[in-house]
Amino acid sequence: MNIIGLNDVAGSHHNSSVALVRDGEIVFAASEERYTRVKYEMGFPHQALRSALRYSGLTPDQVDYWAVGYPPSSFYADLFCRSLWDLPRSLVGLAGHNFSGLLKYLAPNVFKMYKPATFRNGLRPLGVPDEKMVFLDHHRSHAASAYRCSGFDEALTISMDGFGPNTNGKNIAGEIYLCRDGRMTLVEEIPFYATALWYSAFTVCLGLRYMDGEGKTMGLAAYGDPDVCYPLIKDMVFEYSDGRWKGYPHWVDYIMVPRDTVLMKTHSGRRIMRLIKTYGKEHVAAAAQRLLEERILGFVESLHQRFAFRDVALAGGTFLNVKVNKLIRELPFVDQVFVHPHASDGGTAVGAALELYHQKNGRGPCFKLQDADLGDAFSDEQILAELKVCDQVVWEDLGERLPDYVASALTQGKVIGWFQGREEWGPRALGRRSVLADPRSAQTRDIINHQMKNREWFMPFAPSCLEEYGSLYFKDFCPSPFMTMAFDVIAGKENEIAAAIHVDNTARVHSVRPNNEPYYRVIKKFYELTGVPVILNTSFNRHGLPIVHRPKEAIDHLLWGCVHELAIGRYVVRRREGAVPVQAPAAGSGQ
Repeated sequence: MNIIGLNDVAGSHHNSSVALVRDGEIVFAASEERYTRVKYEMGFPHQALRSALRYSGLTPDQVDYWAVGYPPSSFYADLFCRSLWDLPRSLVGLAGHNFSGLLKYLAPNVFKMYKPATFRNGLRPLGVPDEKMVFLDHHRSHAASAYRCSGFDEALTISMDGFGPNTNGKNIAGEIYLCRDGRMTLVEEIPFYATALWYSAFTVCLGLRYMDGEGKTMGLAAYGDPDVCYPLIKDMVFEYSDGRWKGYPHWVDYIMVPRDTVLMKTHSGRRIMRLIKTYGKEHVAAAAQRLLEERILGFVESLHQRFAFRDVALAGGTFLNVKVNKLIRELPFVDQVFVHPHASDGGTAVGAALELYHQKNGRGPCFKLQDADLGDAFSDEQILAELKVCDQVVWEDLGERLPDYVASALTQGKVIGWFQGREEWGPRALGRRSVLADPRSAQTRDIINHQMKNREWFMPFAPSCLEEYGSLYFKDFCPSPFMTMAFDVIAGKENEIAAAIHVDNTARVHSVRPNNEPYYRVIKKFYELTGVPVILNTSFNRHGLPIVHRPKEAIDHLLWGCVHELAIGRYVVRRREGAVPVQAPAAGSGQ
């Protein structure tokens, strides 16, 4: 049975993605942004879909079902889910500020949500009949992506994000499932007014971008003191107490997050901006991070009192926050935590396909996802053809010697672009499309941030560590192949990996096994040369652009000065001596 999963078919939802599941196995998964070069692409995933079909050798009529993880919904009506006065209260808060801006934002959503036929437009040109299209509960799709890839026989599974529609089209902020033997049983819905968009609202008010900046808020928080203004924001967020959700009366303000100029004129936006002006960005970020951690940890603890679980599977954009994941893993009653590698909405393409397979077969799948190399690969012949048309580079064919060369180059202070095998599924670079560097000098972090990636000064990088040595560097270490978990660095090891840890002495670890060839060989050789089984790993992209997809984009990054050298396929590539530097395009330009 062949099932194509999509997170949306209306062409109006972020993280547009495709997954192909064949007989319960994930065969291919990719996000459209890699092809269009527009981060968080919202259009229908035409190119990713073509790649999935090409990889599998299928034609659209050979696909048995099309599973969509975002059903039509009643967006406007759901704004009244807590109280009939919540939407009017938000409108009143905008009086004299940007009332027209609010209407411009709400009107298209109202039209879209009450015109569900438009959700099928992306597939109609392919001749897909209605009976092959199945819309699945958004949060069930999230939860299925986590549980069915976790390898857990039994687990509590949590999906939590901004919001998404259930099977009936009702928008909610999350769902809780008890899972056992491949079956998922819904036990609780998280109401719309408990939306995690409040964290995004703080992010936008801090001057960062919605969807792109929440991780930066987490990074900035480590530089602040949460006690400074925590008491002043703790009433601005949902609370779960005595088995009930208690919503913030102005929660509708947070729905304006995608329209920052509107958000900042709401009651809540003005309040956040005053706090930032009074106390500074770092302290407000720190307070927001503590509040997120407290509210989610409190909810998880209450769930344990009811269900006495030991293993936890997580998905939804909220669990891109690795500090929250770390604290859940450290709870005394939790044995194991699995976070889907594409926890945000793109991951529902996999979850919807796996869940529909289960529904059609009455069993599984439930397996342990071992790797995220689920996207496109390029042959050495394709790579060489691209190199030959670029007169600004020279290259050397190193073949099997490439990993050893790269490890040696890292010890010499070079920053290497690494482009090998099938690209990763999700937002993290996991040794297929990565930028590599020596982690031993903190100066390396500043060089890459400022001179190469053009990122904010406070953003940390991650370490890739040979899994068998992880416990020597990171406290309470457990395998983390998808870089979804933070760990405390063991005292005395900080100087060995100074460029790959954060100011709070934590690290978002990528553990590497021998099956991740030839990346494992690079780190192994680096260990032989330096005694450190860890290298710095960051995503292969200039800040604001998606991770590189084609060989040409990797070469472009070399020409832009984002890396010193490029290790692509069997070749090491350098800028030709005397080559004129190339200006990098603006983020979001589609290049």
